[in-house]
Amino acid sequence: MSKVAVLADSGCQIEIQGDHPGIYIAPLTITMNNKTYLDQLEIQSLDVFKAMEQDEKLMVQTSQPSTGELVKTLEQIKADGYDEVIGIPIATGLSSTLNGMKVAADMVGLPITLVDSKGTAREQRELVLTAHSLLEKGKQIDEVVPVLEDMIAHSGTIIMVPNLEHLKRGGRITPAVARLAGLLKIVPVMELNYELGGKIDSLAKVRTLKKATRKLADRAIEKGANAANYKFAIEHVLCEESALELKAYLESKIGACDVLVRELPAVVGAHMGIGGVGLQFVKSEG
Repeated sequence: MSKVAVLADSGCQIEIQGDHPGIYIAPLTITMNNKTYLDQLEIQSLDVFKAMEQDEKLMVQTSQPSTGELVKTLEQIKADGYDEVIGIPIATGLSSTLNGMKVAADMVGLPITLVDSKGTAREQRELVLTAHSLLEKGKQIDEVVPVLEDMIAHSGTIIMVPNLEHLKRGGRITPAVARLAGLLKIVPVMELNYELGGKIDSLAKVRTLKKATRKLADRAIEKGANAANYKFAIEHVLCEESALELKAYLESKIGACDVLVRELPAVVGAHMGIGGVGLQFVKSEG
């Protein structure tokens, strides 16, 4: 029977230096002021967001783990006695990490099965933890992958971005769209389109932050998320008050639920900008 490790990137918010045998995390990269940092190892999300808060024109660039870091991680997996790998990277619509994992695994000579998370943050984290749990119970890769795919099919990410400047700088939207939204005082609500590998897609345009925030919860409920079968995350960029208001609204609609409130991963929050809020819902295993 093969010994299988789980490989992810730091977008899943599992600590790279934490004690979690069988789970390996490669750091995404963040570049600010012409200096590149390894996510979680050399810089944390709050460091990035506070720098953005101090300098509104700061350009933050993000990218997949380098081939060198992926090879280093996979070599460690091999040295630890694993024969195969399940790779669960950040959404292909947001990053090329999936392809990078495949290239690095080929270089190291480890068979790898790749599952596009089509998301990041808590959704990706739950996929990683579920895969690891099933492997620990003796499940084989061909038994684990369908469980993960079902979770992905019943999960979602909806975001609200008060200021489109950072999305414009990162090339996620055109300058014309950003300018028009600013002139009309529109607060866009978007979601990750899972049919497109997790690319950012427009959902609604509302006039107030309160309406935009509530739209996140309404959309999750519309798509079937509930307190009994789902876990939630409300993640933000230096706007905890808005995140907590969203949590209260969500619970007023569906009752007490498993909901985590925390900051977004730097590689996502850097493009959403200060005030950005995301709501994730992920179906529990089974």
